[in-house]
Amino acid sequence: MKKIIVLLLLFLVFIIGFLPVRDPDFGWHYRCGEQFLTTGQLCLSNNFSYFLPDYKSFYTGHLYDILLALAYNQGGFQLISIIAAAILALSAYLFLKLVNENNIIGIFGFFITFFLSNNVFYLGLRPQILSYLLFLLVLLILKRQNKKEFFMIPALFIFCTNFHIGFFIGLVPLFFYVLHKRNLSSAVVFLLSLFSTLINPFGILVYKEIFNHALSPLNLMIAEWVRPVFWQMILIICLGLSALIKILVTKPLSLFGLLLVLFFSLLGLLAQRNFPYFYAVFFYIILRDVKFNLNHLHSLAAPLLAGIIIFVAIIGLPKTIESNTSWQTHCDYGAGVSSYPCQAIQKYPQLSGNVFANYEWGGFLIWKKPGIKVFVDGRMPAWKDENDNSPYQVYLEIMQAKNNWNEKLKIIKTDYLLIAGGTFLDLKLQKDPKKYGWVEKYRDNISVIYIKSH
Repeated sequence: MKKIIVLLLLFLVFIIGFLPVRDPDFGWHYRCGEQFLTTGQLCLSNNFSYFLPDYKSFYTGHLYDILLALAYNQGGFQLISIIAAAILALSAYLFLKLVNENNIIGIFGFFITFFLSNNVFYLGLRPQILSYLLFLLVLLILKRQNKKEFFMIPALFIFCTNFHIGFFIGLVPLFFYVLHKRNLSSAVVFLLSLFSTLINPFGILVYKEIFNHALSPLNLMIAEWVRPVFWQMILIICLGLSALIKILVTKPLSLFGLLLVLFFSLLGLLAQRNFPYFYAVFFYIILRDVKFNLNHLHSLAAPLLAGIIIFVAIIGLPKTIESNTSWQTHCDYGAGVSSYPCQAIQKYPQLSGNVFANYEWGGFLIWKKPGIKVFVDGRMPAWKDENDNSPYQVYLEIMQAKNNWNEKLKIIKTDYLLIAGGTFLDLKLQKDPKKYGWVEKYRDNISVIYIKSH
């Protein structure tokens, strides 16, 4: 019965995780992957934007880009959603193993984690969920203390470093484990793992990119980087304290658990994108080595899960399939929080050159209009210009028509503006575009196109 419940749980997670592709960064990830598949060259230079064209980013994610391009070429958005659902189901399996698989409370723990961290998961397949999978796998290996598995960790980091820059999160519990064990074998595995992360196209420079992200005010620019709201902060503090109390009253005292809770509680308080890591640590600490006599619930769990699966499948599957197969639906909802300018690029095919567009549309335009270069996209928030400003900050100043916005557009040789209608910049230009050297060429209910006048 317990195996049936676990299988039903994983199937339910798969159904819930079968989400539409709504990652605004899909476009540039796909173009990078397709570039490798057609030319054998990785995306090592800034080939997609005309702002900071010579900027060198040391972002590792090439394996993810290649996987994404292969999946899309073979099965479109539908296959990408299937892969995302499978990764999430695998994460659920590792989560159950981590908190004791035979504990039915672990089922509720994973769903609580999923729904409280929905801002990370709701966009479908993203490299972030692969970093989460790595994190759970490292924690599980450390818990099991199997020597063969333990010495496989360095090889795991070679793979994961080239999937997402968030690989370093997996190094944190490994480092805490070394401090806890203080033996030669754990230190060797950590050092080998650290060395393994250098096996990437940029070598040690990947840590410069991590450092740039850590110092950039991403919480002011990107939604998932914002700090928790008040109730979320209170919840993290209360749960973190309860986990600390459990550690302190359990003998012998676990330095490993203590460091995990302190570090990931702080991480959760810093940004919403860190929620999955915090909740995984919380349930790991609270539920490990704890047995609940809930055998009487097993007979109810199977039919309950089966009923939920049917309900969720009826409600969710058609929506995902429609979004993945209907281009119009993808245009309307594909950016997660906004629509894409599909109608504009279809009805105004002469769009070319350097195009200043909405930040959320950057990846989409890189994908669908390979002949143009955009101003900014999802690769660039942590980059710095010559004034130590983020491209996203410069973008906002232009969109809000501030601080010599038009001069900036002229200096960087902008040919077109493709922006959402009703924005500050659009309202500024709409009354008298010629005054600023622009001419309106196209407008619909989503976007407007201005061309530089000569």
